[in-house]
Amino acid sequence: MNSSSDEMKIIIPKGCDNAPRKQIVIDFTVAILKQQNEIIEEYADESVVWFQLKDKKKIENLSSLITILQDDNKDIIETLEVYQVITHGKYASINGVISLANGTKVDFCDVYVFSNTAKSGKVKEIKSYRLV
Repeated sequence: MNSSSDEMKIIIPKGCDNAPRKQIVIDFTVAILKQQNEIIEEYADESVVWFQLKDKKKIENLSSLITILQDDNKDIIETLEVYQVITHGKYASINGVISLANGTKVDFCDVYVFSNTAKSGKVKEIKSYRLV
């Protein structure tokens, strides 16, 4: 999935700005969808592991993650609507719906594990659930 830098509409519920880690999860999700490598590199650990469960794919390390995003499906994303972002300690999750320009809707939930509980903790693991 791909979106040029400013065409994707982002809908975020009120209250998602009350914890710094929530904003990091939102920013990281948007960066993956928009292929914003500098943001991905800022928030992800070098040894990040991304499990794309529907496709039974496991992407290991930051450089592989960035390469996969460049080579991935180039569907145009119209809207990212976030329903909830939940954080606790070094864990976080985000769920919502991605609406594509071709009319397809993809319900998603990403579960994050950070390297530690500090705001500066890096994304170590992501498990992505997708329903089309």
